Amino acid sequence: MHERALAAAGLKGEYREYPVKPEDLWGWLEQVPTLGLSGFNVTMPYKKSVFAWIVGQGNGKLGRPEAWLRLPEAAPLVISESPDAAIGAVNTVVMDRGKPVGYNTDGEGFLRPLIEPPRSLDLTGWHVLLLGAGGAAEAVAISLALQTKVGRLTIWNRHPDRAKVLAETVNQLRRNDRFAQSVDRVDSLPVQECQLVVNATPVGMNGPGEKLVDSKQLKEGQWVYDLVYEPRETRLIRAARERGCRVITGDEMLAGQGVASFELWTGVKGMLPVMQEALDEHFRRPR
Repeated sequence: MHERALAAAGLKGEYREYPVKPEDLWGWLEQVPTLGLSGFNVTMPYKKSVFAWIVGQGNGKLGRPEAWLRLPEAAPLVISESPDAAIGAVNTVVMDRGKPVGYNTDGEGFLRPLIEPPRSLDLTGWHVLLLGAGGAAEAVAISLALQTKVGRLTIWNRHPDRAKVLAETVNQLRRNDRFAQSVDRVDSLPVQECQLVVNATPVGMNGPGEKLVDSKQLKEGQWVYDLVYEPRETRLIRAARERGCRVITGDEMLAGQGVASFELWTGVKGMLPVMQEALDEHFRRPR
């Protein structure tokens, strides 16, 4: 995606992979200022560690992620909190005169396919069901709370305590202790009550496997959004299509967060079609 965007923007550069073992992470971060990088992405499971490095030993700072989104006629919901600070995780770093500036573009990547053209959905008052309470789910929940007018959020996780903690965190940010709630049992999910169902768990990443949502509970016209992008057509997405749901696949979030990172590094906008085309070609290749 990024190599294609660099070429399309007429920029010299490369997007290179740096495989880092967990035990080598801190050593690698210490040498970052010497690598000549404009910036870098951070993947699981290092997002929270890099956040800690930036605000600590890295002598860096967090960016201003609250500025990226402009909802039509949407007043700010929270005055002092920013999504990045609330999430406590970084997936994008911009090097500014040798100092790291951290951002989390996952929330933006998640929201763009929903609220920007061509869908341009108005989420005001929606009830959203969020499956998962890990890093991606945190970004989704906090972005929904701080950047939209969603009316209600229900969170389920395999470990109920994590779902409960995330719901409490989101309620504090939203300043509404009734905005988010957690449910302990997967068989008590309020699927039919929700306008949007989001899978932020790894379920579906390795083929058919287990399922979290009973497809019979899905209803025509409902939105189903699976953050898993490999494979693009997960079991949940297939079931949702069969039930007449409207679907968003994980590659759209992948492209969205990539575009946001690219904009932070280069200042160049409008690369979403380029990155999406690169992903489309990737998924069309024989496996």
